[in-house]
Amino acid sequence: MIVATEYEFDAAHNLPNYAGKCERLHGHTYRLKVLCEAPVNPSTGLAIDFAELKKVVRSRVIDVLDHTYLNETIPIPSAENIAIWIWDRIAPSGLPLKEIWVHETPGCYVIYRGEGPAGR
Repeated sequence: MIVATEYEFDAAHNLPNYAGKCERLHGHTYRLKVLCEAPVNPSTGLAIDFAELKKVVRSRVIDVLDHTYLNETIPIPSAENIAIWIWDRIAPSGLPLKEIWVHETPGCYVIYRGEGPAGR
Protein backbone atom coordinates (compact mmCIF):
# COMPACT_ATOMS: atom_id res chain seq x y z
CA MET A 1 0.00 0.00 0.00
CA ILE A 2 1.26 3.48 -0.79
CA VAL A 3 0.29 6.17 1.72
CA ALA A 4 0.84 9.81 0.75
CA THR A 5 0.60 13.23 2.35
CA GLU A 6 0.85 16.68 0.76
CA TYR A 7 2.19 19.96 2.12
CA GLU A 8 2.92 23.52 1.03
CA PHE A 9 5.67 25.83 2.13
CA ASP A 10 6.86 29.24 0.98
CA ALA A 11 10.55 29.95 0.54
CA ALA A 12 13.01 32.09 -1.40
CA HIS A 13 16.13 30.95 -3.20
CA ASN A 14 18.48 31.62 -6.04
CA LEU A 15 20.57 29.25 -8.13
CA PRO A 16 24.12 30.61 -7.92
CA ASN A 17 25.61 28.46 -10.72
CA TYR A 18 22.75 28.93 -13.18
CA ALA A 19 22.91 31.37 -16.07
CA GLY A 20 19.34 32.62 -16.29
CA LYS A 21 16.63 34.42 -14.40
CA CYS A 22 16.67 31.85 -11.56
CA GLU A 23 20.14 32.97 -10.56
CA ARG A 24 18.43 36.03 -9.05
CA LEU A 25 16.63 35.92 -5.70
CA HIS A 26 13.00 34.84 -6.06
CA GLY A 27 10.40 32.81 -4.19
CA HIS A 28 7.99 29.94 -4.67
CA THR A 29 5.07 28.30 -2.96
CA TYR A 30 6.43 24.78 -3.03
CA ARG A 31 4.18 21.73 -2.95
CA LEU A 32 5.59 18.62 -1.38
CA LYS A 33 4.25 15.07 -1.64
CA VAL A 34 5.70 12.37 0.59
CA LEU A 35 4.86 8.78 -0.35
CA CYS A 36 5.55 5.78 1.89
CA GLU A 37 5.02 2.12 1.09
CA ALA A 38 4.19 -0.64 3.56
CA PRO A 39 1.83 -3.58 3.85
CA VAL A 40 -1.45 -3.11 5.67
CA ASN A 41 -1.24 -4.27 9.27
CA PRO A 42 -4.19 -6.66 9.66
CA SER A 43 -4.73 -5.78 13.31
CA THR A 44 -4.96 -1.99 12.77
CA GLY A 45 -6.03 -1.83 9.13
CA LEU A 46 -3.30 0.77 8.56
CA ALA A 47 -0.16 0.68 6.45
CA ILE A 48 1.19 4.00 7.77
CA ASP A 49 -0.35 6.22 10.43
CA PHE A 50 -1.16 9.56 8.75
CA ALA A 51 -0.68 11.36 12.07
CA GLU A 52 2.85 10.00 12.50
CA LEU A 53 3.79 10.76 8.91
CA LYS A 54 2.52 14.34 9.21
CA LYS A 55 4.32 14.85 12.53
CA VAL A 56 7.65 13.72 11.07
CA VAL A 57 7.38 15.76 7.85
CA ARG A 58 6.22 18.91 9.61
CA SER A 59 8.92 18.83 12.28
CA ARG A 60 11.83 17.71 10.08
CA VAL A 61 10.99 19.56 6.86
CA ILE A 62 8.14 22.09 6.80
CA ASP A 63 9.03 23.83 10.07
CA VAL A 64 12.66 24.08 8.92
CA LEU A 65 12.07 25.37 5.37
CA ASP A 66 8.87 27.42 5.51
CA HIS A 67 9.44 31.17 5.04
CA THR A 68 13.23 30.86 4.78
CA TYR A 69 16.00 31.65 2.34
CA LEU A 70 16.76 28.10 1.19
CA ASN A 71 20.38 28.85 0.24
CA GLU A 72 21.18 29.12 3.96
CA THR A 73 20.12 25.47 4.43
CA ILE A 74 20.73 23.86 1.01
CA PRO A 75 23.75 25.41 -0.78
CA ILE A 76 22.37 24.92 -4.32
CA PRO A 77 18.61 24.70 -3.72
CA SER A 78 17.40 23.34 -7.03
CA ALA A 79 14.21 21.30 -6.88
CA GLU A 80 16.40 18.21 -7.28
CA ASN A 81 18.62 19.09 -4.31
CA ILE A 82 15.61 20.08 -2.20
CA ALA A 83 14.09 16.63 -2.82
CA ILE A 84 17.34 14.90 -1.81
CA TRP A 85 17.61 17.07 1.32
CA ILE A 86 14.02 16.24 2.29
CA TRP A 87 14.60 12.51 1.78
CA ASP A 88 17.73 12.67 3.95
CA ARG A 89 15.77 14.47 6.71
CA ILE A 90 12.87 11.99 6.73
CA ALA A 91 14.73 8.69 6.14
CA PRO A 92 16.29 8.48 9.64
CA SER A 93 12.77 8.49 11.13
CA GLY A 94 12.30 4.93 9.92
CA LEU A 95 9.31 5.74 7.76
CA PRO A 96 9.33 3.48 4.67
CA LEU A 97 9.84 6.20 2.05
CA LYS A 98 8.85 5.42 -1.53
CA GLU A 99 9.06 8.82 -3.27
CA ILE A 100 9.42 12.53 -2.62
CA TRP A 101 7.73 14.93 -5.05
CA VAL A 102 8.79 18.59 -4.99
CA HIS A 103 6.64 20.93 -7.10
CA GLU A 104 8.47 24.20 -7.63
CA THR A 105 5.74 25.73 -9.78
CA PRO A 106 2.46 24.30 -11.09
CA GLY A 107 3.36 21.63 -13.61
CA CYS A 108 7.10 21.63 -12.83
CA TYR A 109 8.30 19.07 -10.32
CA VAL A 110 10.90 16.44 -9.51
CA ILE A 111 10.44 12.94 -8.12
CA TYR A 112 13.16 11.41 -5.96
CA ARG A 113 13.26 7.76 -4.96
CA GLY A 114 16.31 7.72 -2.71
CA GLU A 115 18.79 6.73 -5.35
CA GLY A 116 21.61 7.32 -2.87
CA PRO A 117 24.98 9.10 -3.09
CA ALA A 118 25.87 7.62 -6.49
CA GLY A 119 22.73 9.18 -7.97
CA ARG A 120 23.53 12.65 -6.67
